[in-house]
Amino acid sequence: MQRQFQHVSMMLISTSRRPSTRTRSFVKELLGVIPLSFYITRGKKSIEELKDIAVLKGCRRLMIVESKDGNPSALSFMYVDKKDWKWIGVIDINVSLRREMKIHFNESLIDEDIRFFIKGEKDEEFEFIKDMFYCDDYEEDLDSSVIVWDGSFINFSRVDISKELIGPKLKILSWKRSY
Repeated sequence: MQRQFQHVSMMLISTSRRPSTRTRSFVKELLGVIPLSFYITRGKKSIEELKDIAVLKGCRRLMIVESKDGNPSALSFMYVDKKDWKWIGVIDINVSLRREMKIHFNESLIDEDIRFFIKGEKDEEFEFIKDMFYCDDYEEDLDSSVIVWDGSFINFSRVDISKELIGPKLKILSWKRSY
């Protein structure tokens, strides 16, 4: 099923209730590569409250970054709209932050509606990642953010910042659709 590019692809990102410093750093790096994404501190908020905030903000996705032993360990995705919500998938991950990859720059948040693409080896995982991050197949575009999938890792690029991959880098350990 091919979907047309839609400009309503905002993503609310939150964490487990007490995120570690490393998890917060990871979320900050995600905010710099996922267009129109924003972070809500979880605190005592329930999943239902996060879902309601996502609906009020017009988001199509809620991503919860889960932690284990102080490290980001999983991304859980929820589809949201005004009438419905459902868990759609989870990705178990290991993360390499920019500072660990010796990438030294701070990009700004993408608060404008630029396109979000995925490119790489088109396999079952590719389609899953495309659905979870709500992005489109790669097209040449000067103002875009791109997920780069190589069959094992997700990395990110932003053509407006660098011709190189800018991270964060996610090793995909396993994934599962929830519907």
